[in-house]
Amino acid sequence: MREDGINPDIMDVPIGGFDKVIEWLLISLLAFMPLALGAVEAWSEEVVVAFAAAISICFLLKLVFRKDTNLVLSWAYIPVALFILVAVFQLIPLPTGAVSTISPNTGAVKKELLGDLPNASSLLGSMTLSFYANATKHDLRLVLAVAAVFVVVLNVFRRPEQIKRLLTAMAVIGGGIALIAIAQVISGTDKIYWYIPVGHNLADAGTFINHSNYGQFMNLSIGAALGLVMVKLHEVFRGKRITPSLVFEYLSSPAARVIWFLVAMVIIGAATVFISLTRGGVVSMLIAAGFTTLVISSRQSLKGHGWIMALMALGAFICVLYMGFDAVYDRLATLRELHEAEGGRWQILKDISVAWTKFPVIGTGLGTHEVVYPMFDRSTIPALAAHAENEYAQAAEETGLAGLVPLTLFAVIVWTAYVRNLRHSRLPIRSAAYGLGFGLVAILIHSLSDFGQHLPANATLTAVSCALLVALARMGRSSKKGTQAVTASWNFRGLSIAALLCVSGVWAWALLGADGARIAEAHWEKALNAEHALMEKNWQGTNEAYVEAISHAATAAEYQPDNVKYRHWLNVYRWRSISRVTDPNTGKVIIPEQAMQFVPRIIDELHKARVLCPTFGATYCVVGQLEKFVLNDPNGVKHIQTGYRLAPCDPTACFVAGFLDAMEGRIEQSFRRLEKAVKLDGRLFEDVADVYINHVSRPDLAVAIAGDNAWRLSRVANALADMEEHQELADKAQAKVLELLKSKCSEPDAPAGAFASLANIYRRENDNGAAIEYYQRALTLDYGQVNWRFNLARLLAETDRIPEAIHEARICLRLQPQMNAAKKLIEDLSVLPGAMSEDK
Repeated sequence: MREDGINPDIMDVPIGGFDKVIEWLLISLLAFMPLALGAVEAWSEEVVVAFAAAISICFLLKLVFRKDTNLVLSWAYIPVALFILVAVFQLIPLPTGAVSTISPNTGAVKKELLGDLPNASSLLGSMTLSFYANATKHDLRLVLAVAAVFVVVLNVFRRPEQIKRLLTAMAVIGGGIALIAIAQVISGTDKIYWYIPVGHNLADAGTFINHSNYGQFMNLSIGAALGLVMVKLHEVFRGKRITPSLVFEYLSSPAARVIWFLVAMVIIGAATVFISLTRGGVVSMLIAAGFTTLVISSRQSLKGHGWIMALMALGAFICVLYMGFDAVYDRLATLRELHEAEGGRWQILKDISVAWTKFPVIGTGLGTHEVVYPMFDRSTIPALAAHAENEYAQAAEETGLAGLVPLTLFAVIVWTAYVRNLRHSRLPIRSAAYGLGFGLVAILIHSLSDFGQHLPANATLTAVSCALLVALARMGRSSKKGTQAVTASWNFRGLSIAALLCVSGVWAWALLGADGARIAEAHWEKALNAEHALMEKNWQGTNEAYVEAISHAATAAEYQPDNVKYRHWLNVYRWRSISRVTDPNTGKVIIPEQAMQFVPRIIDELHKARVLCPTFGATYCVVGQLEKFVLNDPNGVKHIQTGYRLAPCDPTACFVAGFLDAMEGRIEQSFRRLEKAVKLDGRLFEDVADVYINHVSRPDLAVAIAGDNAWRLSRVANALADMEEHQELADKAQAKVLELLKSKCSEPDAPAGAFASLANIYRRENDNGAAIEYYQRALTLDYGQVNWRFNLARLLAETDRIPEAIHEARICLRLQPQMNAAKKLIEDLSVLPGAMSEDK
């Protein structure tokens, strides 16, 4: 053992070419992922898998060709391997009896959902424990990449200079992302890189779409920078009595430039966490900072170092004051209403707890939350929850106890290494544990309310931090003990070659899958673009438009044949392409006789898609509609009901199930489901109103669902206007609309649309004076509304205010030069006697 405590068996071996290549590959990967929006798209995930494959293969080649290489043995490998094996086991087709023994509800649910298929006996002869193999394969590829990084970092980064270089790279990358975040906030852009829209007013999360995900990344980066600061301070003040004058003297010297750079990175990073308005990120950062400060203050070897935490906290606060304290304060103030703000997440946790009790041993399959959770969803959140907003709950749901136990064991091993580093902190490099621990505490707390560890950028950074903690804890321990390392030998080399071949095969599988996902996603994006164009035309597109959507969806399904979403929407597009013709009187779809032959084929393809993911409720919903309302097949009723049971919070499933109930006379049940459909998606109100007004003659229920929404009540009143038998109800609805709009317009911040709606009602009631007043007030707030202005011009003409009418019509022409109606109005009014004053 050397005097500095570093193992000579490691230090006496020079850093070889393999180590340098691995180091550069790893740093390149760590830089790439945050720059690629966290690596959330298929193309960037493929790059991550490719980098991880290259890193691990380089390490195995080193084991094969370097005789002086030692393989670090660690208990941490066991939980990592066990978790991977759980995911692999979930993908293995097992006899149905075995599945029913391991996870009784998995076998029962699959039998129930797929038992009506013609080939059910052969299909159900064997099955996987995962409800959706495609999602499990996707997540397994990423888990393999993260695990590979962990193992390689633990084995390669065993020298202080290597660890310091890696920490420096992590800090520099995090600082760069923080600077991008600040630049975007200062410029006020709503686009990442001033190019990629984020969907909200300000791109305040750097290169990440989600600010909570950014908070996790930045806290891990801050941890790396803080760790390096502690190492530098330990090296400088080692064995010295720390006094303010000594600290000031050092900080004023050129040697402290690196410290100042790292401190600046921590300050800027912490400030951007505040500015990104992620409550979870801020709270977890503050708790981690408090925890780390207490630990530093309690260590005898670091007494007098607490000032560095105070300095960084002060710097971050000043930055927040300068960048936008009011927005940060308002956001954090909502923590007082946390029980209300987090109500949706609490409901998700309650629902997941129910799901876990159904599949407690081995879960529903890694990555299957999105397709299994809807069965248990009792919230009113319209968006499909791809993640549980709680990493621990999602892990329990997807992998059960079989996955939770390895994860818990891994956490125990890592935190044991953390404690060991604190207890034996004579080596300066071990002081990095304080910063690495900061980052891990932050993400562990934040993971209670975020899914950030599902992003490769965050998961890989966490893996590196864990590996460094374990590697630091091993420093100063002799490698002569048989439990510490395996020395290269011919026998070991043979094992290394075998491992290289096996790992290469695994990476070939992963890369082929990732490449297929990348190509499929590229075509799927084109299919979605075509779909959006069709939706803008209410699906009344040309043959060419449908060919584009169908061809790209088909190509996506070809490259990922086990992707239920691609297969589902491919057949929805096919159905839409043959159902474009509607009866102008009834609105019912008219299927041309030659196109009817395609309907059974579409249904058959959708049934095949059910096999890919038996719990994907949308497919049952579409199948049921086609069977019941197109082919008059009674099986459609069962499939519609199954679709609703699998996705009770999907607005379309609610609407279809409610419509079926209404048609079959179950009015009360239909009301509950259709009301929920509107609550989930307000755009369905007109369809719901049509059901109650034109199909079951219960317009009172349409009024009830409209509630106090003036626009909805107005639509119901207009629909009932020509129905004498419902005239009284129409008048009541219209009176309520008038009352609601008057109340809204009396508010100081009333929108322009409220004034225009009230003006329109007065116009229909022939109260032209009031209509003119409210149109004028609406246009004061929104000058560019041409239709409102033209209505005002016509009302002014009807009240013989000819000059004013011509004036308003001319403004319409200035705003919209090709408006023929305005031109004609001016021509008609110009010949009247009262028009002379306007001409003057």
